[in-house]
Amino acid sequence: MVVRIHPWRITWRYLIVFAILFAVTFSASFNLFFLPGEGGILVRPFGLAQGLFFAAFFVLFLVTYLMALFGQRYIIEDKYFIVKRLAKEYQYDYSSIIFLDVEQSKKKKMVIIFTKRSGTKYLLGDKDGKLLETVIKKCPNTMTVEEFRRTYPRERY
Repeated sequence: MVVRIHPWRITWRYLIVFAILFAVTFSASFNLFFLPGEGGILVRPFGLAQGLFFAAFFVLFLVTYLMALFGQRYIIEDKYFIVKRLAKEYQYDYSSIIFLDVEQSKKKKMVIIFTKRSGTKYLLGDKDGKLLETVIKKCPNTMTVEEFRRTYPRERY
């Protein structure tokens, strides 16, 4: 069964990243928009360079956003699930998952798992919560929060 990530989970992250990158890029290219003048800073008239700057930045953002939105999905099988991100695939066997934080996963609408091989993983939640339900049902070796903190005191989740 193929499950897609909830679109809003990706959208708000990309909006935050977009705002930060835009502010950094805008401040780095300050001379493209403003001229130093004798009495202070003068605003350049809006021209081709500024239009190309905004267009290139917006197109780059839109392409990466659409790739992230449509390129990530979960493939749920009987003995494992696969996290597919564009061309990369990460396979997690249900038997290798040592810890599943159910409370925080439901609260944050994510799937928080720990395996010996890959450590703690935070997987974005799907719209209906099918991945979390499946992992809860099919993981036989999960331990409680107290056991996990006692066994792996340096691991943070």
